Amino acid sequence: MRARLFWIGVGVVVTVVVIRRGQRLAARYTPASMAAAAGARAVDAADAAGVRLARGARGFAGDFRAARAHREAELMASLLSDGAGGTYDLDELRRRTAR
Repeated sequence: MRARLFWIGVGVVVTVVVIRRGQRLAARYTPASMAAAAGARAVDAADAAGVRLARGARGFAGDFRAARAHREAELMASLLSDGAGGTYDLDELRRRTAR
């Protein structure tokens, strides 16, 4: 009789352990848990993408400013040229028009 009670007790303990571990495993792979894990990964990826985007925007802004300044200098040089290979003095032109 004691042997039967012992084995019944062992069976109950094993059953409880298996059920609890199975519930944990099922909770890990249910859609809600997977969505939460995917959401966390998506947030991390979005943060990384935001950092890369900010760096790219800063680089673009710097390149744009440099190109704009270069083009402005080209346009100013073409505006100040006299057509014969010489250039006009911008300060002198401003003084003439100010009169």
